[in-house]
Amino acid sequence: MAASSNDYIPVHTNVSYLDCADAWKLLTPKEQLYAYYFGKASWEGAKICTFQRSYESPGLHVLFRALFSEGIEKLREKAKANGVTDLEWRQLLAYSAGVLQNCGNYKSFGDKKFIPELSAEKFLAIIKVSTSFEHNKESLLDIWEEIKDVIYRKDPPYKILGFRNENGLTSYYSSNIARVEAEIVKEFQEEAHISPLNTRLIKLYDKLYWLRIASAQKGELPYIKSHKWKDVEIIVENGEFAPFMKKTVDNLKLCEKYVANENQHNMIRAYIDHFQFGDIEKHKDSQRHWIRDVNPTVETVIGFTETMVDPLGVRAEFEGFVAVVNKEESKKLSNLVSAANELIQKLPWSKEFEKDVFKKPDFTSLEVASFASSETPLGICLPNYDEIRQHFGYKNVNLSNSYPIPSLETTRFVDPADIPNYIKYFKDSEFLLVALHELLGHGSGKLLQEESEGKLNFPTDLKNPLTGEPITTYYKLKETYESKFGHFHSAYEECRADTVAYYLSCFDEPMKILFAGRESEWEDIVYYAWHGMIVSGIKGLEHYNVEEKKWMQAHVNAAYVIMKVLLEAGNDLVTFAFSKNAAGEDYVVGKLDKTKLKTVGKKAITDFLHKLHIYKAIGDLEGAKKFFEHYSVVDDNLLKIRAITMQHKMPRRLEVQGNLYLKKTDEVTYIGYDKSFEGIIKSFVERFEEAFDTEMYLYWKAQRHFLSLIHI
Repeated sequence: MAASSNDYIPVHTNVSYLDCADAWKLLTPKEQLYAYYFGKASWEGAKICTFQRSYESPGLHVLFRALFSEGIEKLREKAKANGVTDLEWRQLLAYSAGVLQNCGNYKSFGDKKFIPELSAEKFLAIIKVSTSFEHNKESLLDIWEEIKDVIYRKDPPYKILGFRNENGLTSYYSSNIARVEAEIVKEFQEEAHISPLNTRLIKLYDKLYWLRIASAQKGELPYIKSHKWKDVEIIVENGEFAPFMKKTVDNLKLCEKYVANENQHNMIRAYIDHFQFGDIEKHKDSQRHWIRDVNPTVETVIGFTETMVDPLGVRAEFEGFVAVVNKEESKKLSNLVSAANELIQKLPWSKEFEKDVFKKPDFTSLEVASFASSETPLGICLPNYDEIRQHFGYKNVNLSNSYPIPSLETTRFVDPADIPNYIKYFKDSEFLLVALHELLGHGSGKLLQEESEGKLNFPTDLKNPLTGEPITTYYKLKETYESKFGHFHSAYEECRADTVAYYLSCFDEPMKILFAGRESEWEDIVYYAWHGMIVSGIKGLEHYNVEEKKWMQAHVNAAYVIMKVLLEAGNDLVTFAFSKNAAGEDYVVGKLDKTKLKTVGKKAITDFLHKLHIYKAIGDLEGAKKFFEHYSVVDDNLLKIRAITMQHKMPRRLEVQGNLYLKKTDEVTYIGYDKSFEGIIKSFVERFEEAFDTEMYLYWKAQRHFLSLIHI
């Protein structure tokens, strides 16, 4: 299968910089040390992300850090002297930066594989002229022999992340595991109260499975043994990723010396206890203490958190972050929290389907100093544990320095007359949507569930507002939203949170809080927020797999569904204008009628949100899937638009983060980098102490006896 430009990280890919230099200067020495050690713990743990991405990703990570450790310019000169052209060098830099930032060779946004654009011959030639090759020849050749074929493969099942029997590959599971088998083990874990979040699953033989739990040490937990379940045997063992978990624990112990208060102390202790043996209940304890730590100057989170990469939707990617408060934006968000109860009452469902008590969360705007995972989001609502969110509360954060910055050159599918204002109001409209999405999207709604044997948290005579009939579905004991809705849960919940944001943007109350004194601009801010969703729906079509008829990214699926809702609202609320550009190529612009936004648009969003929420609240998976999948369909007209999208797509930006450096005097400095491939690579090389990561290499090598099941 011939490669296309969509299979590479293009050499013209934009790189953005998550600048935290100014915010960092405002911290005290104690706060800086707390941030430094928490950041170290996060980045050591984030090595796990490469093992969660693909078989070859850990090898690539070790290879690139070693390769560029002598200095990028020095290696470039050697490569050039050995026949590597400037273009081929840029191709290597693009691929290396893409792998390091995505924690592997599959894009974190869309789960699609990217391959090197330079030839294998030139790739190996550069390896052989490096200083690292002189010192680690045997190891680097071993890595190359293991990965040299697979990194260039883009045919099924190598093309996307997923189960092998569904034409994908994933290193959460060995490739001989089908979805139905993973579901069986999931049922066992629910029954045995073993969380899947921090686990991987290997099939050793027919009906014999190995469930591996991430932890620094082995033993202690009562379920670490062999279990018989139905007609299968499941060996449960902890100690997975022990080398990285140990370093995470060691740095958290150092971090503990610099906590600001008792809540932070208890939180760090619970993190340490969790990572020692892998007990998720200890992580839940950490989140309870985290929620109590209100308005910290340095905000932190660490653990196995988001399940979007797992094709089953239950196993989580590792992430850890350190961020510094943005006081001006945080004050606005705090005022929004104060108004939350009044805003919740505007949502289009009755009180029976809303939390009995809205526990006002801490909501801060932050500047990211370190985000150790495969991608930095714009906002976060944590924890993801239903029982904590329902009964204890949660926190929201807005990551203000992670917002993309559009330009005339990078803006696509917008009417030329709209582009100046689209760019002007982009940050404001994103801030509005992220604030409402995180606080009142993810933060609203009640799950109707069985709380204990035979005890429900809703009246037995409560009627289903969609049918007028008694409610027959709800969350049974031990069921969570994630476990019941599976991989489908991410796109559905992101869509619900987005829709809440668009719905509430139609009211003046959020605008008064977030944009006081700018009343003349409110209409434009809201319009471009909605218009941006139409653009996202068009651009997102690149993440639709035509062959599999499957959406590859939850947030994109959500945006497309909302666009379809507005399309089906009719009245020319949303239209597409087709044309030819100056080069004679087909082009399309998405248009939104501003005069109908708060009439036709609001009504369509209101009706859709009501149904979307009720299906989730009553745990009606069958009804929810039928409803959601109706809007997820890509018809012939939109396939035509997809073809145009693919022709004009811009490569997704990469990002470079700064590093925290500890001097011998215990002073911590913040180091920034250029917005370039070189900046990304240099930041990763300098982030870790070892030029050649022997520990990571040996762990990857030692696991080949079962990882080879992943490596086809």
